[in-house]
Amino acid sequence: MREVMIQFLQRNLLRWFDENGRDFPWRDPTASKYRQILSEILLQRTRAGTVARYYTCFFEKYPDWEALSRATIEELEEVMRPLGLYRHRARRLYKLGQGIKRRHGRVPESSGELADSGFAGLYVINAYELFVLRGRRPLLDVNMSRVLKRYFNAGEFMDVRHDKAVQALANDIVEVRRCKELNWAILDFAALVCTRRAPACGTCTLSPRCLYRQRGQERGQEREASR
Repeated sequence: MREVMIQFLQRNLLRWFDENGRDFPWRDPTASKYRQILSEILLQRTRAGTVARYYTCFFEKYPDWEALSRATIEELEEVMRPLGLYRHRARRLYKLGQGIKRRHGRVPESSGELADSGFAGLYVINAYELFVLRGRRPLLDVNMSRVLKRYFNAGEFMDVRHDKAVQALANDIVEVRRCKELNWAILDFAALVCTRRAPACGTCTLSPRCLYRQRGQERGQEREASR
């Protein structure tokens, strides 16, 4: 049953993404690995549209790892100010840049090397493995968690860093050839269809097998019967 649901989700969301996926500069085929992973760091707790508007400005100033490694914490705070959470972002980027400097410009080349690098946190490490090391990893955040929990009825929402059930689901889901596109598909689907409030269940491509949708229909039938 679970395997059938996984295949249904993969097939339908990739088809949906081919028709409805959003267009962002970090998704361009010519975007470097550096731009892809730095964009994911900028995207944390920030709307994709906001990062897209800021994308050119940031990468003109810091076009590569070498440029980032030369940045001071004060410079990064000033540059990050328009995105908000600028001190937190600046510290993270500064730590990354200094880590690259200590490694004489060399970025981690394996999963094991990530442990002692400036890359930290489940989301960023997964993003690095996905975009730089070309592994199959989920871009698991609250948005992907919401889609998976609703579809699979995987329990109450909790911090994805500690939610082993949704981590296991996410890792199973991305075991597909078009792993990168499926990750983007789920994130776009969460933003456009399976929204936090008032999800568009009536037009959802996953609704035939979505347990959240089925529960909603059952509740509706119960209300009708009680009248």
